[in-house]
Amino acid sequence: MTAMEHVYRAGDPSKPTLILLHGTGGDEHSLLEIASFLDPQMPVVSLRGTVSENGALRFFRRFAEGNFDWESIEKNTDELLDTLRSLAEHYAFSLENTIIVGYSNGANIGAHLFLSRDKAPIKRGIFFHPMFLGKDAASFSLADKEVWLSNGEHDPLLPAGNFEQLTTAFEKRRAAVVPFYTSQGHQLLSSELKAAKEWLICLFDIIFPAM
Repeated sequence: MTAMEHVYRAGDPSKPTLILLHGTGGDEHSLLEIASFLDPQMPVVSLRGTVSENGALRFFRRFAEGNFDWESIEKNTDELLDTLRSLAEHYAFSLENTIIVGYSNGANIGAHLFLSRDKAPIKRGIFFHPMFLGKDAASFSLADKEVWLSNGEHDPLLPAGNFEQLTTAFEKRRAAVVPFYTSQGHQLLSSELKAAKEWLICLFDIIFPAM
């Protein structure tokens, strides 16, 4: 059915499906606990990256820290979108009613999918510690996208100003953007998990008042 290993966890079919994309060195199980924290009733599809970097799983290749293999980025972004379309058909959920939840490398490819694939039906994303990959050549509107993004102000993996470049890339194409800053580094903190959950609750109280 699909080239990407995954975990599917059934939930309330009236709620959005969470699409989980792990960070470097993680796997399809890494973010399941976070998904349960965000909303234990939402269905979950959690994917395993297909690229190995010295045994650490990722979603695309890089030559060095911050030096990305763009052929791999584009190929693996297409692979991700094709896989999600296949899984949506197999498990009978709508990609328009999903939320990508990505951390680090998973957040990077999730954000790139939004910025580069105008046919992608996914409208919402929670991106923990994403990086602007350095290219934003597309110009199509993102007015139907809503994204929440977190950044550690002392993150050693992000060049100065990189996070602001990413938020600007979304904002200039009219996406609804909510940035969240921590005073720490690249690690996930309880404060940002709580903030992401609050954003999710507010978002769907507006869109689906009966939820």
